[in-house]
Amino acid sequence: MADTLRLALASRLPTAQSPPGLLGSVAVTILTLLVVYVIKFAPRDDKIIPSYEVVGMSKRDTFSEAQKRYSTSSRAILQEGLTRIRNAFQVYTPVGPVIVLPKRYTEEIKNHKQLSFAKNVEKSTFGTLPATSLMPGMAGFMFGAHRLEVMAGTARMQLTQSLGKITARLSEETAMAIDEYFPSNKGDWNNIVFYPTAVRLVSRLSALVFLGDEICRNEEWLHVSGQYAIDGIDFIRALRSWPAILQPIAQFFLPERRKICKHEKMARKIIQPVVDKRKREAMEDAKAGRPPKEYTDALQWLQDAMDKSGRKFDIVGGQLGLGLASIHTTSMALTRAIFDLCDNPEWVQPLRDEVKQVLAEDGGWKKTTLHKMKLMDSVLKESQRRNPVHFTIMTRIAEADVDLSGGVHVRKGDMITVTTTETMMDPAVFPEPERFIGDRFLKLRQIPGNENKWQYVTTSADHIGFGHGAHACPGRFFAGNELKIVLAHMLMKYDWAFAPGHDSRNIELAQDIIPNPVAELMFKERNKDNGS
Repeated sequence: MADTLRLALASRLPTAQSPPGLLGSVAVTILTLLVVYVIKFAPRDDKIIPSYEVVGMSKRDTFSEAQKRYSTSSRAILQEGLTRIRNAFQVYTPVGPVIVLPKRYTEEIKNHKQLSFAKNVEKSTFGTLPATSLMPGMAGFMFGAHRLEVMAGTARMQLTQSLGKITARLSEETAMAIDEYFPSNKGDWNNIVFYPTAVRLVSRLSALVFLGDEICRNEEWLHVSGQYAIDGIDFIRALRSWPAILQPIAQFFLPERRKICKHEKMARKIIQPVVDKRKREAMEDAKAGRPPKEYTDALQWLQDAMDKSGRKFDIVGGQLGLGLASIHTTSMALTRAIFDLCDNPEWVQPLRDEVKQVLAEDGGWKKTTLHKMKLMDSVLKESQRRNPVHFTIMTRIAEADVDLSGGVHVRKGDMITVTTTETMMDPAVFPEPERFIGDRFLKLRQIPGNENKWQYVTTSADHIGFGHGAHACPGRFFAGNELKIVLAHMLMKYDWAFAPGHDSRNIELAQDIIPNPVAELMFKERNKDNGS
């Protein structure tokens, strides 16, 4: 479309010899092309899916009113559907109508080849709008939308396989970062707004693995990688607030776009010189007959993927995409775990005892050390069970008409999902589901045959915090290791508590469940067991 517009204008632009009336002709041409562009590419979300009862939308509501209601009351709307209908129903979300399936469909849809996870990512990030793909600012989102297999493969294969090599290095960087980000006066309580600091810490550890030592302490990169997701989601929400038919044009004028353009520009300024330097090194090594220098980071993994596939893609966009997929989800998991331990301090000392014991057994930080931290693994899984990132997960778009069991028919283009709350708060599976029980999953793993079923990184139809099936979070193994290392250092070095007037209540917005980003914690340095 962009090429069509460019060619059309080139043949019609007025010159010094053009008659005055030609200006009007050009204006009409531009307007006509814009109308065609809007009609061709505008999303069509103002429809209800036939055959499924709509929950949370009355007959008098406009689609915009239904979207707003879902954004502020999604928990109640989903619970009403699950309780009253007890079968598939639909809700009208900011992305459009979505069929909500009961828990019993989780296994059936997890690997269904005609229910596309990639199409959902593309739609939720406006990846179907050509200008969104081409304009600066959305490179990280578009890498996830259009190069999902590359990003997932990098996390699933190279990142996971490298974990044993980077455990000790992650621990060293964690210790340095905690000293820097949580400065304390010994013996005194210190206050800190926890979540932004968690983002900064996770950004630094992620950068160590994704970009190597050269960039992991670069403050400009840490700001970009942490803020890009926030401002990018703000842009998507702002664009979604416009009527669907105007979105193809509105995207050009939103102020939120300028923020993400600035972040992307800075990312290229930081990363591209490193990419160019490595290319020069490889060429020099080849000329000299030397084996190329090996790098164990995502820059190299993305380059290898590009070389292997024979296709060119945006490595800077890939780095931003990896950050999008990992930094805030891991930061939220860390924040929730600390909040849960502040609410349930009886689990802190048993965790410290476990850390001390396994570090003594292994003589320091090794990959086996993390596998032995079974109570910590259980605490993280229990925290995720009670505080999933989203109310809905495993969202898919049908690429063809699909018939599921029980007479559920999904048309091509329809969106489906399942709820985390029904699954992970099921009292039949998890007695006292509202209660935080730190060793819940440790005890489940002690049942013969369950040794591996209830690990933090293991997915099932009963625990879908990371999704389930072929598209379960591919970076969950790295996230699990990272969280155990950080949590161990934090608990061994400091005592933690909520500051007066602050608590662990989440913020709920549409499908998102967000730990309070302004909640303050108090921390005090302990006199022993620094965890190093």
